[in-house]
Amino acid sequence: MTDDVRDNTVEAPAKGSQATIRLLFLSALFTALEDVGRRIDPLLRDHGMFHSQQETPYERVPLHRYVALLESAAAKFDRPYLGLAMGSSFGLTELGPFYALLRASGTLRGALDYLALFQSRLQSQTLFESTIDDETTTYSYRIQDAKIWPRVQDAEFAISGYVNLAKQLTSSKWNPVEVHFEHSIAGRQDQLVQHFRCPVHGNQIANGLVLRNADLDMPFASAIPSEDRKLRTILEWHLLDLMGPEATPSDSFVDLTRDVIARWLGRTHVDCASVAAELKLSERSLRRRLTEEGTSFRELLQEARQERAKTMLSKSGISLAVAAEQLGYSDTAAFSRAFKEWTGVSPGRFLRQDDPPE
Repeated sequence: MTDDVRDNTVEAPAKGSQATIRLLFLSALFTALEDVGRRIDPLLRDHGMFHSQQETPYERVPLHRYVALLESAAAKFDRPYLGLAMGSSFGLTELGPFYALLRASGTLRGALDYLALFQSRLQSQTLFESTIDDETTTYSYRIQDAKIWPRVQDAEFAISGYVNLAKQLTSSKWNPVEVHFEHSIAGRQDQLVQHFRCPVHGNQIANGLVLRNADLDMPFASAIPSEDRKLRTILEWHLLDLMGPEATPSDSFVDLTRDVIARWLGRTHVDCASVAAELKLSERSLRRRLTEEGTSFRELLQEARQERAKTMLSKSGISLAVAAEQLGYSDTAAFSRAFKEWTGVSPGRFLRQDDPPE
């Protein structure tokens, strides 16, 4: 299987839990495809969107439609690196009032932390979080619904957009330490390395940027600390009010547990005790709540592993060892046995099929 566009009719999540995105990001698509003019209109209509929606940038649309639109546009207009072009053209001014907030944040870390704060209001059910190490910090981006796939253009737009914002806030010569993508970059690596000016790795657990802590914590040249603190507070209040409330979390412990497993799987050890602690429950209480809702922690973990395994093995170039490690199995043999129990075929046979089973 290659990075070519597959069926772009992405299955929508269940009603009531649908991921959404603000239409302000659509401006980047129109800018990157400015030369095609109104030829994009039929494609927009096919995905339930219109040119006129540029006038309502805070309107929400289903995320799966938006992601499928980017994939379709890249194929229709022969723009395999459409996402990179979108990210390069999407700057501070396209963020409207966020422009001032990011400028007033004082540091690149502060700016990215503000984007994380507003993540669920800009694009729901999407991971954007940081992991701090001794010399670097990794910022990870991933849509949590595995059914929204392929999503190459969205991932490359997001990461390219973050890099473009960082350059505008710091220096045009700035570059990240590494870039990660969850999709295969076979046949794309040279172009991606040239674009980001750093090593780029594919088939990762999430899309991400590895940044130097020294870069993240260096004050902006124009920062005025005392005034910035007041300005940040005022802007934050107004923007939180403008964007409205965060997506309301489900009352279902099944959904809450699924959410934690999806965020942690492949990034850290996942067990019932640690998930219960995250939800501020005892392990016994969480197991009881899940039983009352007709399932168990083990079933939810296996369900998440199955879904993630099929998604990972649908990518080209991923090894069974990498898949086993990211899914929390001790070795490839244990992963292979589990996969065959779920699907009736071995991972190797699944990979060889032109049309893997659903």
